[in-house]
Amino acid sequence: MQTDDGYLWFATWEGVARYNGRDFQVFGRGELTQLPDDGVFTLAEDCQGNLLVAGARGGISFTSKGRWSGLPSAPVLVRALLCDSQARLWIGTDGSGVMRDDRHGKRQVFNMLNGLQDESVFDLLEDPLGRIWVATAQGLFVIEDDKVSPVTEFRGLPSGPVFSLAWHPSDGLLAGTEQGAFRLHGQQFQLLDNELANLPISKLLVDDTALWLGTIGRGLYRLGPYGLEHLGQEDGLPNGRITAIYKDKEQSVWLGTNGGLFRLRDAAFRTFTTEQGLSDDFVRTLLTDEAERVWVGTSKGVNLLEKGQITHLPGQRIKQTILSLAHAREGGIWVGTFTHGLIHWRDNQEVTCYDRDTGLLSNEIRAILPAADGSLWLATSLGVNRIDQGRISALQVQDGLPSNFSVSLFESTRSGIWIGTSSGVARWQDGRLRALSISHLDGAQFVFGFFEQTDGQALWLATDRGLIRYRYEDEQLALLGRDKGMPFDKYFQVREDQQGNFWLSSNRGVLRISANQANRLLDGEGGQVEFSLFSESDGMVSAQANGGSNPAMALAENGRIWVATSKGVAVVQPARLQQFGDVRLPVVIEQMLVDGQALHPAANLTLSAGASRIEFQFAGLGYVVPARILYRTRLQGFDKGWVYRGTHNNSEYTSLPPGEYRFEVMASYPSGDWGGEVAQLRFKIPPRFWQHPGFAVGVGLLFVMFLVLLIKLRLLALQRSAKRLEEQVQEQTQALRWQTESLKRADEEKSQLLEQIRLQAEAYELQARQDALTGLANRRAFDEALHREFSRAVRQANPFCLLLLDLDHFKRINDNWSHAVGDVVLQRVAECLRLLSRDADLVARWGGEEFAVLLPNTDLHAAHKLAERLRLAIQALDYSALAPELSVTASIGLAEQQDCQDSEQMLQRADTALYQAKQNGRNQTCIAG
Repeated sequence: MQTDDGYLWFATWEGVARYNGRDFQVFGRGELTQLPDDGVFTLAEDCQGNLLVAGARGGISFTSKGRWSGLPSAPVLVRALLCDSQARLWIGTDGSGVMRDDRHGKRQVFNMLNGLQDESVFDLLEDPLGRIWVATAQGLFVIEDDKVSPVTEFRGLPSGPVFSLAWHPSDGLLAGTEQGAFRLHGQQFQLLDNELANLPISKLLVDDTALWLGTIGRGLYRLGPYGLEHLGQEDGLPNGRITAIYKDKEQSVWLGTNGGLFRLRDAAFRTFTTEQGLSDDFVRTLLTDEAERVWVGTSKGVNLLEKGQITHLPGQRIKQTILSLAHAREGGIWVGTFTHGLIHWRDNQEVTCYDRDTGLLSNEIRAILPAADGSLWLATSLGVNRIDQGRISALQVQDGLPSNFSVSLFESTRSGIWIGTSSGVARWQDGRLRALSISHLDGAQFVFGFFEQTDGQALWLATDRGLIRYRYEDEQLALLGRDKGMPFDKYFQVREDQQGNFWLSSNRGVLRISANQANRLLDGEGGQVEFSLFSESDGMVSAQANGGSNPAMALAENGRIWVATSKGVAVVQPARLQQFGDVRLPVVIEQMLVDGQALHPAANLTLSAGASRIEFQFAGLGYVVPARILYRTRLQGFDKGWVYRGTHNNSEYTSLPPGEYRFEVMASYPSGDWGGEVAQLRFKIPPRFWQHPGFAVGVGLLFVMFLVLLIKLRLLALQRSAKRLEEQVQEQTQALRWQTESLKRADEEKSQLLEQIRLQAEAYELQARQDALTGLANRRAFDEALHREFSRAVRQANPFCLLLLDLDHFKRINDNWSHAVGDVVLQRVAECLRLLSRDADLVARWGGEEFAVLLPNTDLHAAHKLAERLRLAIQALDYSALAPELSVTASIGLAEQQDCQDSEQMLQRADTALYQAKQNGRNQTCIAG
């Protein structure tokens, strides 16, 4: 059932489900519904227009504006409810007969005691005379003036149960029985249709054009202008047992079955397949003519669709895969095949054939173009052929074609013939072929189809990267692709309908966009393209439209658009889609969330003070294309105007200031206007205590009073301070004189102290960087100097060498003559090294009996000479005064900076050379490397 607010309701064994087009909300037993059981069997409208719900245990409730109320229950399951013309409620039960509640709540029962021969009631109906017809398990009864009478005086109605009743404006009473559907004509029942004989009819529905009949096990029948039609499980029905039929306000028919819910609706597209007579479902090309006929090229030949009837064209050559079609000037059509070349079909036969044997590049003909000059152009997989007065010429890559694989042809009113290939596009004009690069447009390559805009200002190319516009005026190319909001890349064909919209075919369905918006976006206007995508849910058997051959989309004289798909040929009448947009959609505010807490929408809500996050959830109650319903909202008191929400059905506000607000929402189908209903909700956010105007005034007054008091206290304090200051000035003047003298003496003492500190610091610094025994630089000073000099030598490209010197057998000196003698030897060697080195050189005690000499600006040859001089000088030192037999020699390792990565590597090389000198017998110089 559909209630006045637009909701659809479904009775199920797990409760009554409310549907808003997107979501189901289930209401079961409990305090809210006051139903004793989840099982809901019957829905009806009460005398005030509210929804009546009756269940498996006799419970009856009604709901109005979101609030539930219970009614006096029945003793058993309720199968039927009826509100008659006198505002009385009739209740048909399963085992307790019929009950009637009047407007005052008084109940009267009709059962076997007062003439009802069977108390299992299936349906109730009131006729125009006010009589109540009762369908039971043992036949039909009528109640008139509180008298129950069996229908025995009417002949023709079979004995047994009557399941359903309906009233037809012209046929009168209709009855669905165990043995078919009957109408009451005069005093006799007649079978509605012979094919319905012996079929158990469970449900009946009368609409403006037809009678719908649900059966038990045989699916659905429709009796109307086209005779008796059948819909069964083989057609997609989930189950053959029909338990409910309902037609909503958008003319969709809903079926309740034992296998679930099913809907029949008037779809945007209609598809012709093999079921309607096509030779094959895989359609590659199609062609329309002025007689509103459609030529359809399939994988098994050419079909002609005329006035809803499909015929197959005869001929051996064309009973195969057809890739392209075109009208022939001589009459008939040109047919491009996959393996047999080009065929001229006329007068119901194949007249002419062109193939490889007659000069074509390939038998695979993907597009045909009869040009204005009388020539015939063919796009093939190996290039383009031109047939002019029987002569065949060819265009290929060597002639300037971007690729031999050609798929589309078009003759422009302004710029010659265009050729679409797998690697770009070319134009033939004035006997010359010129290629146009499109790869700079997001890497576009394939050009599947062309379309010249109605005003002749631009040519549109359907490509593998979107829709490309070529503007004749300035020869500029522009891409309408993903960056502009297109949903995917590849589009095969483009046509413009009579309403100013572009239709594009693709592997994912058929896209509709506004031609004006497409031009504005490519002219630099900001924003994203708005589109509608049509697919299986809109009547197409398959959303995969075929491309790579032409034409695969056609605009007929009557405005219909035909599309070749992988499962038949689909057709849409764009003008009819406007009917969906003209529907005035009801819209409801379903829920209001305040700081995460759900509130039932009610008039003039007052929220808690300080509410910071408010969310509204709403729904447009349309069921044809619910996923495409558009919304706009406005919060009066906050928004300056309407806010477009697209398909989002919620709106959120945060940190609203205190005040009174009115939230409004509207819904519309795509292409519709916003002239429909407005759902609104008023609410108030009270201020916190500090947000009241009086609070601010009081705080202001208190602040002023505090400020005045503060100023007075400050003045008194300043007066006291001034007096104390005068006294202090006199005291301080005298003290300053004494302090001045003291400061002079302190400055002199400070200067002396600073001088002592400086001298002491210099001594400390010298001790930190100088070897105490020899007076040479110590290891720390050496490491710093080595790193510094290495870096300078690298930076200035100057030579730089390093000597490491070790006294031979120095331990014997300490062991044989004491450490005191050893210290004197170290001092004399240090003095010798200092005297023989240059001022620029650095001599350091490297550790123990080892010394190091840094030689800046010294190449390897000069350094070796100095090393030998130092070694000989050390050997010549006289220690006889210390010990008559004492002699000292030294081993030296030499390394240069060249080829060293850093100072550490240079030091390592010198150390290795020193080790080598030791190994070779000591008292010698070894060069690293």
